[in-house]
Amino acid sequence: MSEEDEVKDRLELALKASNEGVWDWDLQKDEIFYSNRVLRFLGYGRHDVPNIFSDAERFVHADDREEWTRLLDLALSGKDELFAMEARIQVEGGAWCWFRIRGVVRPDDEGKMVRMVGSVIDISQRKEVEAALEEERARIDLLLESVPVNVYVKDRESCFVRANRSTAERMGASSVEELIGKSDHDFFGSEHAQEARDVELKIMETQEGQEDVMEHEVWEDGHETWVMVTKMPWMGVDGEVMGTFGVTNDVTELVEVQNRLADDTAQLAGSNQVIEEERHRIRLLIDSIPMFVYFKDLDSRFKLVNQGMSNLLGLPTPVDVVGKHDRDFFGQELHEMADGDEKRIIETGMPMPTKLEKLTWKDGHSTWSLVSKFPWYDQSGELVGTFGVSGDVTELVQIRDQMAEVALMLGRKNEAMEEELQLAREVQQAAIPRRVPTIQGGGGEAIFSHRYEPATELAGDFFEVLPLENGMAGFLVCDVMGHGVRAALIVSMLRGLLEKGRELRGEPGPFLEGLNKGLCHLLERTGLTMFATAVYGVVDTEAKEIRLASAGHPTPLVRRKEKVELLEFSKGSKGPALGLMSAAVYGETVLSFDEMDGIWCFTDGIYEIENADGEDFGTERMASHLAKGGTSESLVEEARSFAIDQRFDDDVCVLGLELR
Repeated sequence: MSEEDEVKDRLELALKASNEGVWDWDLQKDEIFYSNRVLRFLGYGRHDVPNIFSDAERFVHADDREEWTRLLDLALSGKDELFAMEARIQVEGGAWCWFRIRGVVRPDDEGKMVRMVGSVIDISQRKEVEAALEEERARIDLLLESVPVNVYVKDRESCFVRANRSTAERMGASSVEELIGKSDHDFFGSEHAQEARDVELKIMETQEGQEDVMEHEVWEDGHETWVMVTKMPWMGVDGEVMGTFGVTNDVTELVEVQNRLADDTAQLAGSNQVIEEERHRIRLLIDSIPMFVYFKDLDSRFKLVNQGMSNLLGLPTPVDVVGKHDRDFFGQELHEMADGDEKRIIETGMPMPTKLEKLTWKDGHSTWSLVSKFPWYDQSGELVGTFGVSGDVTELVQIRDQMAEVALMLGRKNEAMEEELQLAREVQQAAIPRRVPTIQGGGGEAIFSHRYEPATELAGDFFEVLPLENGMAGFLVCDVMGHGVRAALIVSMLRGLLEKGRELRGEPGPFLEGLNKGLCHLLERTGLTMFATAVYGVVDTEAKEIRLASAGHPTPLVRRKEKVELLEFSKGSKGPALGLMSAAVYGETVLSFDEMDGIWCFTDGIYEIENADGEDFGTERMASHLAKGGTSESLVEEARSFAIDQRFDDDVCVLGLELR
C-alpha cells in the first residue's frame, strides 16, 4: 500500500469516528472521489455517483444554490481559504437531505487551484430538531397572542420591548411594533405614568415584584380605567436586572359596578320607600353584569343572588340559592374564612377591600376569584347582612403561576450556567502571560510587546513566549475557530501540546508539525470538527536571526528601515491550519536582524473589524500606524477607535518583537 493510500485510510478511520465522510475533487480532470461514508450519505454506488459541485443546478436545492455558487467561486478563486456551507442535497431516490460540507482548495507550485478536498456530514436530524424547536416557539407566541390578558416586558427605562396584541390594542397602538419603544408617558397622564415608573424602579432596585395589585389608570385624554396588575423583575442571563415584565387584567367594569352598587346602596339606605319597579330594575342590573353578585343575611345565608352566581354554584335559578350557606357548596376551610370576613363586616360596618380568594369546592377542585364585600343596610339604615361582587380570574392565576415556575426554573439554570462560564473564563485568563521576557545575547536584544482583547467570556485566541537557552526564545500566536466552550476546549488541548513538544521548541517547522499531529489525534478521539491557525517563530539574538513557520495564519508585518509591510514567506514555509491533516509539513522562513528591526504577529480580529461605512480596518492601516512608531497597545486602541461602537466583535491578539 502506498503512503498516500495509508494517509487516506487513516483519514477515513478518523472521519468515521466523527460520523463524517471525505471527498477529493480534481479540478483539472473534473473528477471527484467520495469516501464510502459519503457514498452511503448520497445513496450511490462507486461507479454511478454524481459530482454535486460541478452539477449544482441538479443536486443543490434551489433555495441554497445561489449561496452555494457564491461561496464555491470564492474558494476556487483563492479569495477564501475555506468553503463551508449547510445545504440541501438531492440523494438517490429524489429525497432532499441536509449536509454540512467543508472544503479547502490546494494550489500547485504556480499558484493554480488544482485540487479541492473536504468533509461531509449528514445534519438532517439536527435540522429536523431545529424545525421542531421553531414550531414550539411559534406555539408559545400563539398562546401569548390568544390569552385574554395583557402581557408585556419593559426595559430599564420602562419602555416596551415585548407585548402581546391585546396589550397593544388596549394602549391604543395599531400594532405591537408601534408600541415597542414607547413608555407609559406616551399614553397616560403624567401623574399616573410617573407613579407606574416609580413602582418599576423600586421593583428593579429591590428585585421584588408585586402580585395582584389594583391600579387606577388615568389616560392622556382624561378617561379612567382600573386593572389588576402583577409585575416582576426581568433578570438577564448574567443575573443583572434587565427591566420588568407584567400581566394586567382590565377590571374596570368590575370597579364601575362596585361603585354603582355602592351608590345604589347609599341611596337605598337613605330612601324610605321601595317600589316594585325599582326592585325590578335592580334585578335586571345584577343579572346582566358579567360578575357574581350576592346578598346574605346576618347568618351568612343567601338572600339574593344574580343569575351568574346561581350558575357558578351549579343551580338553575337564583331562587334555588336562597336560604343556602357557603358550606353547602364549598370546602370547610373556605366557608369558615368567608364566615369570618362577613362577621367582621357586620361588627365594624366597614367593607372588605378587593382581594384574591381561592375557592375550594366540595368535589375537591379549586378556582380563583377577585372578591369585594360590603355591609348591607335596609331602607331604615339598619344593618341586615352583607353583599358582595366577585369575578372569576382562575385562568389569570394559572398563567401567573406557570410564569412564576418558568421564571424560577430559568433563573436557576442561568445561575448555574453563568457560574460555570465564569469559572472557565478565570481558568483561561489565568493562563495568558501577564509579562513577556526580553531576550539578550551576542550583543543583540529582542523586546516583546503584546495586547490581548478577548471578545467573549471564553476566547479562542492566545499567545505564548517560551524562553530558550543561549539568547533564544520561541513565540506563538494562535487563533482557534469559533468562540465559546468548544474553542476554549481546543485552546486547552493546544496548551497541553505545547508542554508535550518542549524538545522541538527551537525548530519552528517540526514544532508546528508536532502540534498538528497531536491536535489531529485529540480531535479524532473527541469527535470534534475544529481547526486552529498559528504562526510560530524562534528569535536568536546571538545568530541575529528569526526563523518562522505558519499554519494557515494571517501574514505578520515586518518593519524595514521605517517601512512596514507584509512578510513574504519562503516557499514551503506555510502549511494548512492545525487539526485538518495530520501529515501536513511546515517549512521555515529565515529573517536576519540586518533585514529588519521589528515584526508583529496578530489574529484576524484586529484587521477585519469594520467602521460604520462597512470598511475593514485592514493590514494597510495597521502598517501605516506601526510605521509612525506605533506599538502593539496603541495599534489595538487605533483599531478600537475605528470600529463601530468602539468595540471588537472577535478576539484580538497582537504580539510584537523589536530588535536592537
